Amino acid sequence: MKNVVIHKIVKYIFTEDQLIGYWKRLGEDLDFSSLSNEQLISLAKKLLNETSHSQLEQHIAGGIWRSEEEASGKLLAEDDSEKDVHIELIDTSLSGVSSEKVLIDRFLTLQCSSCSFTFYVEDLKTDTDGLHCPKCQSKVTYA
Repeated sequence: MKNVVIHKIVKYIFTEDQLIGYWKRLGEDLDFSSLSNEQLISLAKKLLNETSHSQLEQHIAGGIWRSEEEASGKLLAEDDSEKDVHIELIDTSLSGVSSEKVLIDRFLTLQCSSCSFTFYVEDLKTDTDGLHCPKCQSKVTYA
């Protein structure tokens, strides 16, 4: 089975059977088995975006419907194209190493040298020399 694992703050698992069902509802002419790993990941992203909050419960790893074992197996492909999401395509029928823990942290963490206020900047290459604390206007340093 090729399950797609989406790591956000919560880990979502979209099983191959769920993706097949979604593919059939889309009415695509292409046979599901011919989809590439990248196409499977793209399909899961689309399904995630179209799934209501109440329906997402059935995709949460470790919840009532999805077990953590469904996120274990051989890692076939990854997608890190979005800042707050890490996506993996896992073949659960094959043994292998999949990520045990993924931290989504693509922000530069800065801390005020005076009041210790911590804040985040999206651009990891930001020149911090011109930045000041939004709380007290003091110098900031990398946290």
